[in-house]
Amino acid sequence: MYKFLIYLSFLFLTINIGFSATVIEGGISFTVKQARNIAFENVDKQIPVDSFSKYLKDKFFFRFFKEVTVFSDGDYSIHDIKNNKCYYYSKNGNLKIIEIILNSSFPQKSVRYDINGNLDSVVLDIGNSEQFIFDANKKLVAHWIGKNGYDENGELFGTRD
Repeated sequence: MYKFLIYLSFLFLTINIGFSATVIEGGISFTVKQARNIAFENVDKQIPVDSFSKYLKDKFFFRFFKEVTVFSDGDYSIHDIKNNKCYYYSKNGNLKIIEIILNSSFPQKSVRYDINGNLDSVVLDIGNSEQFIFDANKKLVAHWIGKNGYDENGELFGTRD
C-alpha cells in the first residue's frame, strides 16, 4: 500500500508539472504562470523618481563601473551591487530604466521603473543563467536563458554579454 501511494504521488506530480515547466539547478521548476505570480507579489506600481535624478545621465558613460551588461541593440546596464540597484541606459548614455533588486537569494526578484517612476516590468531571476521578465500588465516580455533572450512565443529576439 505504501509503495502504491508513493507511486501515485509521483505520477500526480509528474502530470501537474506538465511540458511548460522550466527546470533549474537543484530541481526547482517554474511555469510562466508560477513565475508571474511570484514576480508580482508585493510590487509597487509607482515610485518617487526624485531620489534618482543624479542617475538621469551616465556621468562616466561606460568608463568606471562594477558590473555592466551590453545588449545587442547597443543599450547597456550598470549594476550597482552595493546599493542593490541597476540602471539601464540607451546606447548614448541616457537613463531609461531604474531597477530595484528586492532580494539577493534565488529566486531573486527585482522591479523596474521608467524615468517617470511608473512600473515598467518585474524580473524574476531563478538562477544564474535564467530570467523571466514581465511587463506591468503581467505579460511575459522576455525569457532569458544564458545570453539569449526569447519572446513569449519562444523565438530568439536578442543577446547580451
